[in-house]
Amino acid sequence: MTGNAQDSDQNNTQTPWQNLDLSIARDSSPMEAPVSDPEPLTGKEKAGVNLTWGIIAVLIGFLLIILSIFVWGEIRFFNAITANPNNTLTAEQMQAKLELLATQRATFRAFWFDTLQLIILNVLFPTLTALLGYVFGTSRNNGG
Repeated sequence: MTGNAQDSDQNNTQTPWQNLDLSIARDSSPMEAPVSDPEPLTGKEKAGVNLTWGIIAVLIGFLLIILSIFVWGEIRFFNAITANPNNTLTAEQMQAKLELLATQRATFRAFWFDTLQLIILNVLFPTLTALLGYVFGTSRNNGG
């Protein structure tokens, strides 16, 4: 280090914020936001909210049913793979059995995935979107 760097650290120069006069400073706490009790929902709004919750419940129920069908299919697949009583199948027969099971599994999964996609994407999500748009888009004109 050079002597110049040490000399600049030892200078007692004041920065601009040190010259501020704080004797006239006031407390500037933010005011509390005026919050009032919300008005009760009208009949249409309450029906829209209830219908939306109903669609969400149907969506969740349908997803749980499809998930249980997928789990049931996987359990059947693994049970079929391990089913070889007394090792009576030859290697060629076992290979043919595994290929058949894999094909059936792929067909099973494709069918239920397409069904899931058809019902959720083409029926439930558009209905839910429309209902949520209605519920959140409903506004009251307070006359201003």
